Amino acid sequence: MAIFPAGLCIDRFKGKTILIWASALVGIAGAGQILLRTPFFLLLSAFIAGIGGAFILVVNAPFLARNSTPAERSHLFSLNIVLTLIMTVIGEALGGILPLWFRSKGWLMAPLPAEIHWALTQQPLARSYQLALLVAGIIVVPSFIPLFMMREEQPLRPQRNERSVQMRVALKARLSMISEWRKIPPQTLFSNPLLVMIGIQILIGTGAGLLLPYFNVYFVQHLGASSALFGAIDAAANTLNALLTLLAPWLVLRIGKVAALVIPRIISLPIMLLIGITSSLPLAATLYPLRQGFMDMSQGILQVFSMEVVPAQRRGLANSSYQAAYQIMWALGASLGGLMIARVGYLPVFICTTILYSLALILLWTRFGHDRWQEPTSSTPPLPEQLEISSSGS
Repeated sequence: MAIFPAGLCIDRFKGKTILIWASALVGIAGAGQILLRTPFFLLLSAFIAGIGGAFILVVNAPFLARNSTPAERSHLFSLNIVLTLIMTVIGEALGGILPLWFRSKGWLMAPLPAEIHWALTQQPLARSYQLALLVAGIIVVPSFIPLFMMREEQPLRPQRNERSVQMRVALKARLSMISEWRKIPPQTLFSNPLLVMIGIQILIGTGAGLLLPYFNVYFVQHLGASSALFGAIDAAANTLNALLTLLAPWLVLRIGKVAALVIPRIISLPIMLLIGITSSLPLAATLYPLRQGFMDMSQGILQVFSMEVVPAQRRGLANSSYQAAYQIMWALGASLGGLMIARVGYLPVFICTTILYSLALILLWTRFGHDRWQEPTSSTPPLPEQLEISSSGS
């Protein structure tokens, strides 16, 4: 729900300001989860945390793009993903270990004086999770220091006269879209980079939702792996993913952005399909890190590319559109994937995901490959209806 307002805010305000307030909102929600321990307030704090998380999620790519040069972006986005991946693994490990460690310390689980019952619960299990959340909050607090130290230019905004012209053009375009949408030829839609990238996110999100939430179930229930073994396999996959992500900028320099996006993912598709076909746990365990590594190594490059195909002042709204398309289709795909697994097994899910990923790569290469793409320089947002507007004047 908050994704589209986040995109609009990012295009109008400083990313630094949004990051500070969104992080503060997540912090307030975390404090609410620790102190207000009734179902209503727990749900409310989760809702608030979701709003703040949506702003942070959407601001990330436009903020990095705004504060970097084209030559730096591939390295910056890839490094950002690697650091996020590494710290997520460390955080997940601490999140699993800390509650167990707290419960092993009798003095931390001892009854509390009546005057501080409001702060911590009496039940040892619940208190151990409270203390783990408290430690997480303490770790996060220093992250505000670099946020306040950053300097950032104001978002690109047109002058008042230019803005009014753009608003009239956009209004006419949207009114025309309502009445003439069915008359727009497919090639016009295909020429719009934003719509093409949204279509790619829809295909990838649907394919990912069909399969990725059930990989652990596939290994444990279908191939007979223990949960500990799958944890080790997943850790190896994340490690290889991080290493290959660091190589992605080098690949871009050698073969270009679009080829660096397409080729590693093409390599991952037969690997993924083989995982679904084989009944050998050792083979699947060997292939799983390769699949994730090749599929995700260019994720930072995809973020760079998805920002560069739209004008700078529309990157917030564009990223919110990408995120909404991906997340909504992931949710729908996950529901459909569970039904398919229950009725027809895993192999059709692997096949459908492979087909959807292939269609996304074909669309990406067909639209942007062969040097048919250049970074936009126009200050106006790309709209599929502008051909009709420009012919009649604004």
